[in-house]
Amino acid sequence: AAGNGGNQTKVYPGAYPKVIAVAATDNQDNKASFSTYGSWVDVAAPGVNIFSTFPNHPYVINKSLNYDYGSGTSMATPMTSAVAGLIWSTPYGTSATNVRARLESTADPIPGTGLYWTAGRINAAKAVTP
Repeated sequence: AAGNGGNQTKVYPGAYPKVIAVAATDNQDNKASFSTYGSWVDVAAPGVNIFSTFPNHPYVINKSLNYDYGSGTSMATPMTSAVAGLIWSTPYGTSATNVRARLESTADPIPGTGLYWTAGRINAAKAVTP
């Protein structure tokens, strides 16, 4: 997860060279206002108002128990991880380097590609299709 600072400050572990840093986009493929960005960020994925699971006990972040909508690069990162997992199940999944290359080379260039992130928004269908 690239972070939710809305600036270019590097966030670790995402900023380590062998890690895939993920920014968040909204439903219009724009950078989410809160998403950290920069040349060190590799890809983007949807991260605004994502329906997800939440704890089934009271906790501090004011979300409904069990299921609710969440926003953040932490919502975008699992989608990217899932696509990486799908790539591993294809002939492209022969090494971590190949999986990363496939993830990035099949990402859709959207507004901000090259400025906010280097490769674009992930595209699961393209990533697994020959």
